[in-house]
Amino acid sequence: MIIDGHCHLTDLRWQSHLPSEMAESRRWGLEFFMQGGVDPAEWERQESLAAEYPGQIGLCFGLHPYFVAENSMADCQRALDLLAKKIHGALALGELGLDFRPHIMKESKERQIDIFEEQLELARVAGKPCVFHFVQCFSEAILCLNEFGSPPRSGMVHSFTGSWDKAQKFLERGLFLSIGAGLLHPKNRRLEIVVKEMPLEKLLLETDSPDQPPPLGYRPSGPSQFGGLVEEMPVDRNSPRSLLWVAERVAQLRKVSVQEVLALNTANFQRLFKPDV
Repeated sequence: MIIDGHCHLTDLRWQSHLPSEMAESRRWGLEFFMQGGVDPAEWERQESLAAEYPGQIGLCFGLHPYFVAENSMADCQRALDLLAKKIHGALALGELGLDFRPHIMKESKERQIDIFEEQLELARVAGKPCVFHFVQCFSEAILCLNEFGSPPRSGMVHSFTGSWDKAQKFLERGLFLSIGAGLLHPKNRRLEIVVKEMPLEKLLLETDSPDQPPPLGYRPSGPSQFGGLVEEMPVDRNSPRSLLWVAERVAQLRKVSVQEVLALNTANFQRLFKPDV
C-alpha cells in the first residue's frame, strides 16, 4: 500500500477532477490518502469523501492556523467545542499549529497560541496523534511543546523544510517529519541534509495536494521508475502522484530502493496513526 501522508482532496480545486485523479492515483499504486483538517465545514467534506471512497481516506480534524487567524476567539471556541465532540471519529487531530507569516498572522498571534495550546490539551485527552503546521514560528512552537509536552500519541510535523538543527529539536520530542515536494527543488540542500541524517523510522511522505507542487517543469534526474508521470501530471495543482517522485529522491539520498522507502513510509504511517486498513 502506498500512502499519501497528508493531502487535501476536499479542496474545492479538486471538485470536477477528483474522480479521474483518484483513478489515476490508484493506477500508480496510491491507495490511502490522509487528509489535513482545516475547519468544521471542511471536516464535513472529509466525512462525505470517506463515504464515497471507503477504506481510502484518513480523517483528520483540527483548526488550522488560517482559520484561527481569520476568526474571532468566540468563533474559535465554538469550533473547538465541536472538535471535542467529533475528534473521536478521526485518526488524528490536525492541522493544528502556528503560522506567523505577517500576511497570515495579522493581529492573531496570541489567539493562535491559545487555540494551539487548547488543541494540544484536546489531543492528550482524546488520545490522538497530532498533525502540526508550523511556519515561521519555530521558537514559539518549541516553547509550547516544552510547556505542554509532546502529544502522548506523538505526531508529525507536516511539510517539514527546515534545517537539520530544527529537525533535531522536533525529533528529540518524539515527532515524525513529513517530507514533500520541497525535496525536489534543486537548491534545497538543507532539506537534503535532513533526509540524509534523520532516522528513517521517523520519516513520512506527503504531497499537501493540491498545494506545494514540484518545481515547474520538474523532470526526474537520471533513470526514473516514474518518468511516465511527467506527461500525466496536472499543471494547475499538485497531484498525490508526485509522492512517487519524492520517494524516489529519498531513495537516491539514502542509497536504498524506492520500494524500501515506500514500504517504510507505510510502516511508519501505520505505527503513528494506526488506521484500520
